[in-house]
Amino acid sequence: MSRYRMLLSTIVLTAVFAVPASAQRQRLQEWQNRWYWGIKGGLMTYQLPTYGNIVTGEIGADWLITHRRAALYISYARSFQAEQDTFAVAGLAGTNNEVAFDGLQKISVGMAAIIGNSRLQPYIGGGFALHILANARSTIPNAPVQISDAIDDASSGAFLFLVGGAQYRMGEKSAVYASWQYSPLGRSYLLQGGTSSLEAGFRYAFLNAKDSGRDVRSN
Repeated sequence: MSRYRMLLSTIVLTAVFAVPASAQRQRLQEWQNRWYWGIKGGLMTYQLPTYGNIVTGEIGADWLITHRRAALYISYARSFQAEQDTFAVAGLAGTNNEVAFDGLQKISVGMAAIIGNSRLQPYIGGGFALHILANARSTIPNAPVQISDAIDDASSGAFLFLVGGAQYRMGEKSAVYASWQYSPLGRSYLLQGGTSSLEAGFRYAFLNAKDSGRDVRSN
């Protein structure tokens, strides 16, 4: 797990420093250079070997730090539906490995391009998402260490993600939004194929991303 934490930390730092301060003296739109905090809910889909596509509810939060036309995007989503199935676990012989888990967690870090200055703003972006199967475990009582270790290794992974959506700004600081996020999954991960989320939520800018001292132009 430590290598994934290091990867996410590197992505966050790179994204932050990739949003430079503009040297141009121009007016800002009211949505620019703000830290938007959001809460969301929706539907998450993934695939199990035996039962196929699963659709379950999710809740989460996100963080959107806007600049001129781009934003740093950080998101957390969690499903709570417990699952149990037979998986092909990397590092274990055979395919009859019964594994249970208590939901899927996704931590996403990336960049998004924000289109336009109107109240309704589409956006599209991508980055890396850490997928974690909560409390993944063998159904064998007192499973040997090698089985538990193999399941633990296969229950988390960092994968590319794409996100697209739109937000409708309601005044200077708040917005409602809907988005779709998709991640293809690697072969060493327990789940195969890909995961997707269809989400809706509310964002509010509690503070500015920086104190620029510039005028803000309303739409």
